[in-house]
Amino acid sequence: MKTITLNDLLSRIDEKKRLLGLADTAATTEALRNKGGSRSLEKQELLRRAELRAQQAGRKPIISY
Repeated sequence: MKTITLNDLLSRIDEKKRLLGLADTAATTEALRNKGGSRSLEKQELLRRAELRAQQAGRKPIISY
């Protein structure tokens, strides 16, 4: 199994977005967002931890409802 860092993964994702011509704007993200009306407590905790990791890595956190 190959291990990569979160920063490496995010860099690869950014590169793929660039190659596909996907705009990483707030409006585009908002249009694709799941509003999370029936989100479980486990999922809420997972999203909270993901946001914390993004902040620690110096990345823009993903807004989750």
